[in-house]
Amino acid sequence: METSMPKVFQLGFVALGVADFERTRDYYVDTFGTTEVDREKDGTVYLSVGYHHHDIVLRPADDKSLLHLGYQLNAGTELDAFAKEVGAFGLKAQKKSDSQPGIAELVEVEGPRGNIFQFYETIDAPAPGFKSGAVSPLSLGHVAVISHEAEKLIAFYRDFLGFWETDWIGDLANFLTCSYEHHVVNIVNAPLSKVHHIAFQLQDNSHQFRAADRLIADGVPTKWGPSRHTAGHNVASYHYDPDKNLIELYTDMDVFVPELGMCQPRPWHEHFPMKPKRWDPQFSAWEVEFGFDLAQG
Repeated sequence: METSMPKVFQLGFVALGVADFERTRDYYVDTFGTTEVDREKDGTVYLSVGYHHHDIVLRPADDKSLLHLGYQLNAGTELDAFAKEVGAFGLKAQKKSDSQPGIAELVEVEGPRGNIFQFYETIDAPAPGFKSGAVSPLSLGHVAVISHEAEKLIAFYRDFLGFWETDWIGDLANFLTCSYEHHVVNIVNAPLSKVHHIAFQLQDNSHQFRAADRLIADGVPTKWGPSRHTAGHNVASYHYDPDKNLIELYTDMDVFVPELGMCQPRPWHEHFPMKPKRWDPQFSAWEVEFGFDLAQG
């Protein structure tokens, strides 16, 4: 397994087009526990989990959509050189200055099947600080996207950005990472192009229950979980935001060690060493029925 460093350090933010805008914005601020740090004239809001200037971008739209994903490049990356590398890989890249609050310069890339990426080296931080009393996640963890050009999208992450593949679920889902987190992106091979779910890390397993209590108190039911996944072994629960985006809250994600090509051993692993494998289409290690169609969201 290749262990050279990926070009990307971490998933930075998710930008969504939102139809039910005011209710969704209020959910993320009041129930979820982010802070609105900026708002543009077109109504776009920038929301921070706590440290970075923004982790979530919401833009008013007629229909819900995934606008783009933001990734933070490794420190010292020269953006002009990065843009040239993207072009040499066969994709369009455009360098932008002051295109959004908190990020002075970025490279916007049009990926396979219209997937838009924004790559930047630095983002304003620290931001407003972490909240308490709401769901209050620790961080934006990963995103799952559905694409009918999944192989091209996987190739972009793996062959150009240098992500490591850490697991597969049948021929349906690929899990990739640029860090020690088991996965930073999950790509689902299905005849759609949309976000499947957005995942946020919680403090610990007891926080799963506090989060579920806060959600239902605000009229947001938990639809599945908590239960332990197979690929990644994270303890996860799922609910919908007001715009019907599926939100995962997780803890206990496997720690992937690329130098060894395996995850750090855990007592609940099915075998040792826990190396990348192709799982049967089973999403819960506890055999709890998973109530979502992975190919639909």
